[in-house]
Order: sequence, then structure tokens, then C-alpha cells
Amino acid sequence: MKFKHYTLFALLFTAAVALAQTPKTGKAGIWLNANDGINLANCYDNGTIPYSYLGAGANLSLGGTVEWRRCYIQLENRLFFNAFLKLNGFSGTADHRLEFLYRLHDDPSNSFHLWVGGDIQTYMDIKENTDLMNASMGLTLFENLCLTSMVRYDFASISGGTHKLLSAHGKLVLPFAGIAVRPGFAYIDNYTGSLNSIENLLSNYEAFPKMFSGICTDIGLTFNLLNGNRIGMSYRWDYLSTGHKGSSRFDNAIHSINLNFWFKLN
Repeated sequence: MKFKHYTLFALLFTAAVALAQTPKTGKAGIWLNANDGINLANCYDNGTIPYSYLGAGANLSLGGTVEWRRCYIQLENRLFFNAFLKLNGFSGTADHRLEFLYRLHDDPSNSFHLWVGGDIQTYMDIKENTDLMNASMGLTLFENLCLTSMVRYDFASISGGTHKLLSAHGKLVLPFAGIAVRPGFAYIDNYTGSLNSIENLLSNYEAFPKMFSGICTDIGLTFNLLNGNRIGMSYRWDYLSTGHKGSSRFDNAIHSINLNFWFKLN
């Protein structure tokens, strides 16, 4: 329920920001974002299974973007699914981000742009390994505040230089402060502790602060259509870790190649 509340709040906030602008002035740009891609996940849980293992699968993302004057606001709701390659199991990951950036610099030709700001991230990972029988599932949560920077270079001018057909971008996100929630029994839920599954789920987890828990990088190329829509491709690396905090270590690195679609709403 907590994640539903967060997502609902983020959607309402983004909608309020968008509606607060006046599209007729041409100063605000509002897009609906839809992305999909393929993943390769490198997972590590130092507990019952003290070694890393690989998974492969797909991802889907829905969200929205508002660009107004020098401000950039983006809501992203991303879902990953990966099947383990050598184990009987899978992982499912939900990554929700609300991003606020300020355009700090534009070069004289209006081609190079630099944004800085931050993200609020809610991250949930569920792993199921049927080989572990009645102790097969584990849940990991992160709530993070992130520092974010983004650069974009627009080129290939047409229409007398008023429109740039192509944009290359790079983004760096650093979760600098947050809270992690992990099972306190090995790396999984202690379903042998009680016959009551709900009691096991709620009583065997531990929460602890975690600084600088990972990194996210995103590089790509986008084709800017004359009607304001955009189509692009990107490579993204998402990594989060509990490090030496908690009863057992959690690492999740997801490499993905994605198709990105921006549908202009105004």
C-alpha cells in the first residue's frame, strides 16, 4: 500500500505542475513517456546462496516529463522481470523515481545543456528461488534521496537551424542517503519461524540507514520529430547494494537496452 500511495502522490504532483502551466504560451513542454527493453541482471545475496547469479528478462516504464523554463520534472515507474539462468527462480523489481532538475548551463549555440538536481526513489526487489522450498522468497526495499546530473547535446539542424533532429544525452544518479529494509534471517524470510506467514513477513525484517547505496547511469540517442514527439534508444545501468550493512549483503546490477518514446501532449 505504501508504494501505491507514493505513486499516486507523484502522479498527482506531476499533473498539478503540468496543469499549473499555460501551454498556450509555448513555455511549457509536457510529454507522456513509455519505454521498454531487455535486461541482463547480475544478482548477489550473501546468505543462503553465497554467490552471484545471472538473470535475463525485460522491462517496461511509464511516466511523464514537464520542461518549463529552466526546470525539468520527470516521473518514472519502471518494472523489471528477470528469470534466473541457472536457478529455478526469478526476480521482479519496481523502481519509482520523481526527479527535479534545474538547467544550469546552455552554450551560445544552444546545443549543449547541463541540468543538476535530485531524485526521490522507491525501490522494491522480490526474488523467488523454488530450490529453497519453504524459504524461497525474499523482499528488499530502498527509500533513497539521490543527486542527479544530466547533459544533452542537440545537433543535426534543419528548418533554418530552428529544429535539431538528434539529441545525445548522458545521466548520472547517485543515491546519497536512504533507508534499506531486508530480511533479518539469512537473505530470505524465515518461514520456518512460525506457521503464520504474515507474522514471518512482518516480524523478521530489519531496517537500517544506508549512505551511497549505488549508482545509475544512462546514455542514449534520441530522434526529435517535427511534431514534438521523440523516439530514442539508450543503455542504462542500475546498481544498488546494502554493502556491509544488515545481516546479509544485497547487490543488484541490471544492464538494459531500451527503446524510449516521448509523446507530446501540448
